Amino acid sequence: MVLEGQDGEIQRFTTLSDLAESGGIAVTYLTSPRFAGLLRSGDDVAVVTRPELRQHLKAGNIGLIANGDPHDVFYTAFVGAVRGGNFEKLKPFVSPAAEIHPTAVISDNVHIEAGAVIGAGAVVLPNSYVGVDVVIKPNATVAGDGFENAIIRGHRAIVPHAGGAWLSEGAQVGSATCIDKGLFGNFSFVGAHTTIDNLVHFAHSVRTGKNCSLVACSEISGAVVLGDGVWLGPNVSVNQSLTIGDHCYVGTGAVVTRNLPPHSLAYGSPAKVMAQVCVCRAKLQFENGVAACDICGKGYRLNAEGQVQHA
Repeated sequence: MVLEGQDGEIQRFTTLSDLAESGGIAVTYLTSPRFAGLLRSGDDVAVVTRPELRQHLKAGNIGLIANGDPHDVFYTAFVGAVRGGNFEKLKPFVSPAAEIHPTAVISDNVHIEAGAVIGAGAVVLPNSYVGVDVVIKPNATVAGDGFENAIIRGHRAIVPHAGGAWLSEGAQVGSATCIDKGLFGNFSFVGAHTTIDNLVHFAHSVRTGKNCSLVACSEISGAVVLGDGVWLGPNVSVNQSLTIGDHCYVGTGAVVTRNLPPHSLAYGSPAKVMAQVCVCRAKLQFENGVAACDICGKGYRLNAEGQVQHA
């Protein structure tokens, strides 16, 4: 229950880690002073919090002071908004040039472009965009609810998801792979010509760049961002809200617990950066801050932070 605050039209719900995104008044929650550094100033930020944490709000923030757990209050309001149908949905469309197996399940509010191929037993749930020439193999599930747990009114529950899944041109989704929809009304996003193997778990609000490869049994937790050309090997696990830079190569069974800079070769548990790799995934040997790939000849240099850049 919110004891103090002001009326206003909320455009989006968000966690503190995603507050930097713009677009209307965002409501979030603050449960501890140690997270206050993630807040930003501005009157487009409404914060559910406790009275004793009011002092940690930034300039202009709208304080929504609660007499209960801010996390509980936030998720109770969010669930109510989802169940009230307060989030936009895609308009349904199926191109006559798409190939859909008779046993596939295509829900309402799904947009399917020309050249898409959807296999036997695949399930495409509401608010999915299936782009040109996308392939969804048998028994895959697109845009189901993810595994976001929260205490809501005193009971642990799976939070209903308000977003969708966006499969860009030429993306491929393997058999028995699950792509969860975005949590707070956004899209889980698969970049153009990204290939996802069988038995991959692609959690809520994950985003990939183009030309990524996610190999069998890899697990990408919620709100992870993958750059262009990322390779995740078999059984790789990536912790939530991390960023893996362009053209990283993550080896078999690695457990990624921190951000990886572009062109990293990383493996182990926890994963450590062992070398740098080319776009073609060959190891790079730097001398005086510059390197040329022995395989494809591309040139690179290290910037002031030691990160790989194209020469």
